[in-house]
Amino acid sequence: MPRFTLAKYILAALSTALTFTFSIAQYGDFGLPEQPADTASVDDIIYYGDYMDMSGGYNVNDTVYNFTVYDFDGNPVELYEELAGPKPVVLVSGSVSCIRFRNVFDPSIPGQEVWSAREFIYDHIDDFNWIFIYGVEAHPTDGNCPSNCPPTVNTDTAVVQPSVYAERRWAMHNWLESPIHDFPFTMYADNPDNALYNTFFQRPFGLIGLNCDGTVGIRADWVTNFFANTDNTDAMLEFRANYDVCTIDWQPEDEVTDEDETDDDEPIDYDGPDYALDGHSENEVASNVTEAAALDGLRVYPNPARTTLTVASDALDATWQLTDLHGRTVANWTQTERLSSLNVADLPRGQFVLIGRLEDGTTTHRRVILH
Repeated sequence: MPRFTLAKYILAALSTALTFTFSIAQYGDFGLPEQPADTASVDDIIYYGDYMDMSGGYNVNDTVYNFTVYDFDGNPVELYEELAGPKPVVLVSGSVSCIRFRNVFDPSIPGQEVWSAREFIYDHIDDFNWIFIYGVEAHPTDGNCPSNCPPTVNTDTAVVQPSVYAERRWAMHNWLESPIHDFPFTMYADNPDNALYNTFFQRPFGLIGLNCDGTVGIRADWVTNFFANTDNTDAMLEFRANYDVCTIDWQPEDEVTDEDETDDDEPIDYDGPDYALDGHSENEVASNVTEAAALDGLRVYPNPARTTLTVASDALDATWQLTDLHGRTVANWTQTERLSSLNVADLPRGQFVLIGRLEDGTTTHRRVILH
């Protein structure tokens, strides 16, 4: 019996030590010491689950990583420093093409869900440390959507899934300039590796309320649905009332420098695209995109293209429109044969969106690069 009891104590001690080690190991850092260059490539989006699966990201009681991200002008915000403040940090993900996010900050949009979220956020601006993160686009016009969000045609934005940091930074900037939105916060751009969206959220309009020790105290899959429930608004107020101030005693490991730096790391001046939100009088609900069977075998090549862009499609009634990132049309034509070619030699180099439409209203989008 004594030997068995001793074994239990040893196992208990080992278990406690392992638990402590695991807890400490959860702290880490996604920080970047400087704002990324505009030319820095943005990583491809990963698989976030099946359609409408919003279960990804941190959950209640998880311990979150530190991060440093930057606003449009390069001003940083570091999470662990913010956690030491007097208010609970509330992180919210958003983008230009997330309809729910946009509608909350458009005072002209009615509806119980958006009104509930708008009222709570506006009424409690000073009660929480709100940090808004601009990350992955929910419904970009190039159709490069997250796996758990449906492709849509968004009638009042002209924004693609960012491929370089400049596109993300400038799209984020429009929340400060939008004539139809009231957005009284600073927005910070996710870094080029999408670390915050991939780790904290994995959903287009999620919310995370954090305790001062970096653990998740509140989680919302959809901000609009969350605040429409009075139990959740009561929980947020209780979370604020019971909030304790503390600091995280954690030091990052020494940074490993990469000697093989590329031009992506060199800052450049960039003045656009800077009006994805401007000049729109309506903020309509997105409509689902249905790809016709005739467009299933669509091929667009070569891509990237230099002199000629060819579209192969059995949809002989399709009309094609090539637009730049500002939404301006640079070419359009009707498909009369299975193969149609467009001379792009004289067009500016860069990224474009190819939009195809059938007579029945079916629409498809493809990203095209000219180099």
